[in-house]
Amino acid sequence: MDNLIFGIGQISEMTGVSTRQLRYWEKRGYIHPLTKEDGKARQYDFKTVIAVLSIKHYLDEGYTLQAAVSKVSQYTKQASLFHRFMRRQLKGISIVDGHDALDLGYFDGTKTKKLYGVINGSETYFKLLNPDEVQDIPLG
Repeated sequence: MDNLIFGIGQISEMTGVSTRQLRYWEKRGYIHPLTKEDGKARQYDFKTVIAVLSIKHYLDEGYTLQAAVSKVSQYTKQASLFHRFMRRQLKGISIVDGHDALDLGYFDGTKTKKLYGVINGSETYFKLLNPDEVQDIPLG
């Protein structure tokens, strides 16, 4: 995703937000181009596209621009924290009770129990088990 680069016209077309609005949001510091050199077209990354879509969503819901940006900023911080945690904590995928489960690592300091996030259709739940009670699925 980091390699996806878009021009301001492309973002406008994809999101329905005018280039004028995008420039205003940029001027206010709500979005940031990758490049902003005189005579060169503005370029944005995929994260900016998501931010623009999110801001637009909240505007369409009736929020003010400032409130929409605040909500997007709060959500982005939460998502970033969750992503960092999961990247560090996810140890693999296993089978628990015949269902796919996320191995979230040892739950206790003595390393006797692991926490698993079980996915059973539309239901999800946590289960604390001895590692030898589950079937690991090799990653990769």
